[in-house]
Amino acid sequence: MNLGNRKNIIVNMLQKNPGMGKTAVMKAMFMLQQVKGISLGCDFSIYTYGPYAAEIMEDIDELLSEGVLSSEIYQSHNYIGYKLKTTDKGSKAAVGLKNKETQAMENILDFVRGKTAKELELYATVIYIDNLYLKNGWSGNGGAEPVVKKVHEIKPHFTGDQIKDAYSQLKEMKYLQ
Repeated sequence: MNLGNRKNIIVNMLQKNPGMGKTAVMKAMFMLQQVKGISLGCDFSIYTYGPYAAEIMEDIDELLSEGVLSSEIYQSHNYIGYKLKTTDKGSKAAVGLKNKETQAMENILDFVRGKTAKELELYATVIYIDNLYLKNGWSGNGGAEPVVKKVHEIKPHFTGDQIKDAYSQLKEMKYLQ
């Protein structure tokens, strides 16, 4: 079975960090492409829970239907999520990644590990908006103030302080340009 590069990255990611939810996989894949420059061929746009690419959700759904991944529903507070993991079939189908991809994936997995879907929504949205400002040359090419303001406009459930903290952490980690 040939998984294709993007699906193979998803399977490798879940082998290293089983139990990730769909949102965490989506945000990790976004960060791989946006922060680490790993070409996934995805066009991310802002969605309900931050950056989203339909191609990745389609890949996850296909991997589930092919028996490469399994999914377990869980409830946490008022949230219902899915814990994804590779099956035996998935472990046999996965092939090793290039060194650059492995290092990038491990760095991103270290970052997302232990964070909630809501936290990942915030971090990924800050990265998305910062990249948008830089790409389009808006407001002096980004910076904390315009990014924080724009993120707060589209995600008012996050406070300005939460957004500023996320921005500072991402900047310190060199996840922002």
